[in-house]
Amino acid sequence: MATLSSLLPEPTQVTYDQVGSFQPTSRAVVSTKFQPPPYGHRKGFIPRAERDFGDGGAFPEIPVVQFPLGMGKSKKKSEALAVQLDSDGKIKYDAIARQGHSKDRVVHSKYQQLVPKEILNEDDPDLQRPDEEKIKEQTESTRLALEKLTNEKISAAMPVKRAEQRAPAQYIRYTPSQQGTTFNSGAKQRVIRMVEMQKDPMEPPKFKTNKKLPRGPPSPPAPVMHSPNRKVTAGSSLQFNDALALSSGW
Repeated sequence: MATLSSLLPEPTQVTYDQVGSFQPTSRAVVSTKFQPPPYGHRKGFIPRAERDFGDGGAFPEIPVVQFPLGMGKSKKKSEALAVQLDSDGKIKYDAIARQGHSKDRVVHSKYQQLVPKEILNEDDPDLQRPDEEKIKEQTESTRLALEKLTNEKISAAMPVKRAEQRAPAQYIRYTPSQQGTTFNSGAKQRVIRMVEMQKDPMEPPKFKTNKKLPRGPPSPPAPVMHSPNRKVTAGSSLQFNDALALSSGW
């Protein structure tokens, strides 16, 4: 009588023990994910890489600086400049000299910027001297600015600040949007008197004034001057060849 094993095809992957009995192979997937040691068994364990945290947070019982998942870690900023092109399609190397300066800072990085410009029109309004009215206006604004700075320094040095003068009162006519006898006591308009609030001269300053400002940008580097390229003429080439002939003859 035929058995079941004789009717079935032979297995492709089989293992046999010492006796020769059939044992099927197992294909279990082994996880390679790192897991930190459990709580209470972390003596000597120091998390350094992101995989040491196991997709979790920091370990408060370990007294070292920890950055789980890179949180709180300062990122290094690159100081590399992007390549910029001018109107002729050439690389603008003056961007290196302008780095760290404001856009209003004048930086001369080309030879053409140091050559004096030719005055084509002497009647140009930008080249004319200011009139008396403009001089008086500029002088008055400068005097007021200097007086303001002087008063601020004097008031800061005094132990007791003097009370500042308040601005005059302003009167504003107000017309409410809801009209009727049941609103605003039947009044169609109201006049509001607005007065500036008196400041206490003994009140301490609300903001810190001794903050250290960051150091300003350094002075731009001195431009490297080169003489312009000159075209080689027939006479200069002959002189160059004669000089070579004389030097070789000696």
